Amino acid sequence: MHRYVNTSGGELAVYADNRLTTKVGSLYRGSACSCILTQDEAVVVLYRVSGGFKVGFTDYLEGVQED
Repeated sequence: MHRYVNTSGGELAVYADNRLTTKVGSLYRGSACSCILTQDEAVVVLYRVSGGFKVGFTDYLEGVQED
C-alpha cells in the first residue's frame, strides 16, 4: 500500500463501486490517501474523514502523486 496526495488542483470524487456510479465522498486537494489497489481502471483508496476513515474508488490516478 502506497501513500499518495491529491495534486489534481481540485477535489476528486470517491465512489462506492468500481463502475463509479454512486458517489460517497471526496478527496480534497492536498489530502492524503493510501492506494490499496487498481481494478478495472479505478483506484481503491483509503482516506481519513472526520471521525475515522473511508474506502472507495476513484478514476483519476493522475491526480494523486506518491508522497
